[in-house]
Amino acid sequence: MKRVLVYLAITFVWSWSWWISLATSGTVTHAGVGWPTHLFGLLGPAIGAFGTVGIFDGRTGLIDLWSRITKWRVRWWWYALIVVTALGAVIPGVVDLSSALKYSGAPEWGLFTIVVVLVLNGFGEEIGWRGFLADYFLKKHSTAVTAFLVWIIWGVWHVPLFWVVSSFMELGIGGTIGWALGLLSGSIWLTWMYKGAGYSILIVALWHTAFNFSTATDATAGVPAAVISTLVMIASVVVLCFPRVWKKPQFSR
Repeated sequence: MKRVLVYLAITFVWSWSWWISLATSGTVTHAGVGWPTHLFGLLGPAIGAFGTVGIFDGRTGLIDLWSRITKWRVRWWWYALIVVTALGAVIPGVVDLSSALKYSGAPEWGLFTIVVVLVLNGFGEEIGWRGFLADYFLKKHSTAVTAFLVWIIWGVWHVPLFWVVSSFMELGIGGTIGWALGLLSGSIWLTWMYKGAGYSILIVALWHTAFNFSTATDATAGVPAAVISTLVMIASVVVLCFPRVWKKPQFSR
């Protein structure tokens, strides 16, 4: 448990220091505006993972973490899921490419914006939430219980963003409840993907990025985002119907 506490300390100090400094200065980030930005705060989970693994496991642990970050040899259907999810961003982008690349806190750098979001948001979060925290819990708990535990911590970590990111500030009570349920669905889906794809951080980082572009840009605001989010919620419920996601592990990875 000490590992988790160290991870959370590093993660929250990095992320919350960045976001609270923005909040106290009255700064609000908007889609398509690259500075000031909240995105650097999203690196907290990755920094927490590298720091904690380095402290407790040294070079061997870091090599293992890196091998999962770069693990691309997985079954083809995991990439298919990423492509299908990305269609939610591609279709609106055909109508208005500039709006499809307007991402909260990211500069309007054309297709390079995708790379920025993949690094800061996709890998920034998934190296920590799935690559470290879920990976740790999966050694002791079922996929379902792991997803729930990560969801609670993941949700608390987001709290300062409700005073920084314009899209969060506009949610209201009903929207916040919907966001929390969506985050739970995302935790279930991503934990299932992570384990199913052989503990590949690359796969969940790519899917996370595809999902965000399908739900969090100017072009996907409203109906497109609602459709994609609803489909993920349905998919997460289906995942919970599999008996094996409730089984505790018989052995550690």
